[in-house]
Amino acid sequence: LLANQIISTFHLSTNGRSSMVAERAATMFFLGARMRIPSQVRRTFGVDRKVSTASRKPKVSVRAQGTSNASVAVLGAGAAGLTAAYFAAVSGAKRVIVYERTSEAGKKILMSGGARCNVLPVSARVEDFVTESTPRKLKNIMASWNVERCREWLENDIGLELGIEHVTNKYFPLSNNSREVRDKLVEACLREGVDIRYGASVEGLRRVSDDGADGEAWSLLMRDCPDERVSAVILAMGGMSFPAVGTDGTGYVIARRDLEHDLAEPYPALVPLTGKHPGGEQLPGVSVNVSLECEPIPGGIKAGKKKKAKANREGFLFTHRGFSGPAVLDLSHNVVRSLVRTKGCNKGEDVEQSDADMVEVVLPSLVVSWSGESRDEWQERLAAPPGKALVATRLREGLPQRLADALLAEAGVDNDCKVADLRRVDRLKLLDVLTKYRIPVDGHQGYRKAEVTGGGVPLDEINFQSMESLKSPGVYFCGEVCDVFGRIGGFNFLWAWTSGRLAGMSAAKLVSEKNQ
Repeated sequence: LLANQIISTFHLSTNGRSSMVAERAATMFFLGARMRIPSQVRRTFGVDRKVSTASRKPKVSVRAQGTSNASVAVLGAGAAGLTAAYFAAVSGAKRVIVYERTSEAGKKILMSGGARCNVLPVSARVEDFVTESTPRKLKNIMASWNVERCREWLENDIGLELGIEHVTNKYFPLSNNSREVRDKLVEACLREGVDIRYGASVEGLRRVSDDGADGEAWSLLMRDCPDERVSAVILAMGGMSFPAVGTDGTGYVIARRDLEHDLAEPYPALVPLTGKHPGGEQLPGVSVNVSLECEPIPGGIKAGKKKKAKANREGFLFTHRGFSGPAVLDLSHNVVRSLVRTKGCNKGEDVEQSDADMVEVVLPSLVVSWSGESRDEWQERLAAPPGKALVATRLREGLPQRLADALLAEAGVDNDCKVADLRRVDRLKLLDVLTKYRIPVDGHQGYRKAEVTGGGVPLDEINFQSMESLKSPGVYFCGEVCDVFGRIGGFNFLWAWTSGRLAGMSAAKLVSEKNQ
């Protein structure tokens, strides 16, 4: 009786548009199974009780081998995956299921922006992103949406109240709470009828025939569960950064092994670097604003054509093991990519590269101008009267004392040397140390400290109009699994929202065309 009442009431409240959902609900009631009732049904029967998504336990579903469970299966409940699921649902896909291998959605969202979650930059250019694929492909994908329309979606559809932090040019939720961002994304998906299954680990994909048409469906190879057949798959499993939240690179394995993609070898990006501090000193905790550039490997492939990369930000921090801060994170991928892909180097682990067998590894150079002042400005300062002033005092006028003393030691200048006694050869060497100091990088701190993963599925192997695989039709990519990442400042969220939206809408369109 209850099942029939649900069917009839749901037909009346939706003019019959969701009969499939109602009939499925009735079937589940008859089987006595536990399920999440669609929000519209809950409101109809007065049981619209709000459940905290943060404390939701893993859902374990037992289904028959090979049954068709979803029209669109989204693998991963991160920012990109939740966005893809939302847009697949609102674009007409009747059954959208998100498979999340952990017990909680959006764990990296909770960590972002110091738990404040900088959801968007105020503006963005293609130059704010890094890819080894054809830049035009990235430009076309980013052109499918813009920052303003994305902001409107977050505010109007997701329900976030956003404000601009003008110092950093980022959008933050007014609550300054990343948990609100995650929870509202999940709630928006649930409102649209998306089913999120926790503790559901997809280990692989296999082509299967669908009604006799080979290659038109996919089988999800589940861990500890029977395989499940779906019409379209959106692979949003993230990269390998912050493995503690469950990002272990499974998406890359599936893309390479099951979907036949040739990956750009993944590497830790936006990651702190390791190396010795200037002058043999230990400077942990010292911070300074700098001008930092990356020079390509001399004589390397296309080195003559490649321009110097310059950090977009100035913050530089000495750590116990080396170097960090916004300026270093902006450019660290240039060095790490060479380390990871050079024979004998580590593949992303937290290991220094100072062993004897690493001596011959040639890396791009990070060149810093301490304080950001030009050579001429430092020259004028060092030559200004009175001559009895200490050179150390002149350096301390523009730099933290500990750093100033370390740079004097690096240049071989005594702390008690006076301006008038500074020899020309020592002055020239000191000017080089102040304005063209090459940071002695010998490693990086690995995926545990990396903000994102570089490399991944090349955009050249993805249809930029739909995010569909060019090698395995019916599978779509979005988020960090792709060969794209942005600099710090909300750009990686912008990529997640943009690529997830495009993948979700495209997957829904494919399913709709199949049904016709």
